Amino acid sequence: MELKLTEFQIDALKEVGNIGSGNAATALSQLINKKVDMEIPQLDILEFNDMIRRVGNDDDVVVAVLLKVFGDVLGNILFMIKNEEAEKFTNTLMFGITELNEDMLYSIFQEVGNILGNSYLNAIAQLANMSVVTSVPSVAIDMLAAIMTTTFMDAEQYSENVLAIDTKFIVDNNEIEGNFFFIPKPGSLEILLNKLGL
Repeated sequence: MELKLTEFQIDALKEVGNIGSGNAATALSQLINKKVDMEIPQLDILEFNDMIRRVGNDDDVVVAVLLKVFGDVLGNILFMIKNEEAEKFTNTLMFGITELNEDMLYSIFQEVGNILGNSYLNAIAQLANMSVVTSVPSVAIDMLAAIMTTTFMDAEQYSENVLAIDTKFIVDNNEIEGNFFFIPKPGSLEILLNKLGL
C-alpha cells in the first residue's frame, strides 16, 4: 500500500535531508579541495515501481552506487546519476582530466556514494536516535532498467514505498543532478518515521 506523507512529514524529512546534504557537501569539499554546494529540489515517497521514471528512461545509461543498510532499519541506499551528468561530475572533480580509466571511475563514485549515503543516513540516525551502518558501496554502470532488474531481483523483499531525494551538486558554477533513494525492507520506513516523531 502506498504511504502518503503529510506536508509536515515532508518538511521534516527535507530538513533531515538538508542536514545530510550539508554534511555531504562539506566532506566532498574536503575531498576535492573545492567548494561544493548541494540542494534538494524535491523529496517525497514513491512507489517502488516508480523509481525508474524518477531517474529517466529504461535505456538511459547511468552510474549506480548501492549501499546495504543494517541496524535499527534495514534496506538499501541507491544513488544514481545519468552518464552525461556523471561525466560532468568527474570532469569537475578531477580538474578537467577527461582520460579516466574504468577503475578510476568506479573508485570516484564508490567514494562519492559512500559520502552521500552515510551523510544522509547519519543525519537521520542522529535525529532518530537509531543505530545504523552501511556496507562497502558497490558501483555499476549500465542501462537504467538493467540495473534495477539485477539489483532488485528479490523486489518482493522490499517495501512498496521508497524515500526519494533529488540531489543537485553545484561545483564551479556547474549544476550536476542525481537521484538518491532509500529502499527499505518492509516496515523500516514506518519505524523511521515513528522514531523521528512523524
